[in-house]
Amino acid sequence: DVTADPAIRQAVNLGVDRDTLVEVALHGFGRPAFGPADGLAWSHQDEQIEAANHAHAGEILDAAGWELRDDGLRYKDDLPARFRLTYPSSDTTRQLLAEVSAEMVRPLGIEMQPTGRHWDEIQREALHQDAILFGFGSHTPQEIYYLFHSQHAGNGFYNSGFYANPAVDTNLDAAQAAESSEQANDYWQAAQWDGTTGYGLRGDSSWAWLVNLEHVYFANSCLDLGELGVAPHGHGWPITANLLEWRWACD
Repeated sequence: DVTADPAIRQAVNLGVDRDTLVEVALHGFGRPAFGPADGLAWSHQDEQIEAANHAHAGEILDAAGWELRDDGLRYKDDLPARFRLTYPSSDTTRQLLAEVSAEMVRPLGIEMQPTGRHWDEIQREALHQDAILFGFGSHTPQEIYYLFHSQHAGNGFYNSGFYANPAVDTNLDAAQAAESSEQANDYWQAAQWDGTTGYGLRGDSSWAWLVNLEHVYFANSCLDLGELGVAPHGHGWPITANLLEWRWACD
């Protein structure tokens, strides 16, 4: 009932200082994230927030009827702006992201409650009712289709929030049917923001993307690894993908 209000989602997106999250939770090995495919051809390059803006976030909440009361929490018709932010308890990085994000939005009058749970418990009890701190990232735009098309609402870890927007569905279907990758990318980007609506920051703010991780490796200083590609979420594209480009740089 709380995160279903787009004003709450917009405020969270505006209230989170992603640069600080990178420094605190990732020790600097990462960058701010604003969508599921930042920097890739099927992502809208203008979907960014330059810096956290609590003043604007407060204005959005005020306009939507979320009243800030003496206890420091916002209420709408006596509904408190309070919800769980659930993360897998085995993942210390996600724990840090949850805890620091919660502190960042607290001054807005929003209480996110970081809650560590086992994945089995998350899938059984929390997946479709809590805000979940997920990790995604793939080298295919198909992930966009799974995350935001209403056809995949409630389909496991993908569209677990049952997000649905007919205009987004139309653009996603057009991307799937496009005759070229260039044409498809136009539709993928339009699904994020078409000038009127979309799943992204300027539209429904259906997610609050936080950070992109940089994978860190130890390697001999004589080993030239060539140019590494964008690393996906945890699997699917190992550092050895460009093995043929590796060179020994020392005599």
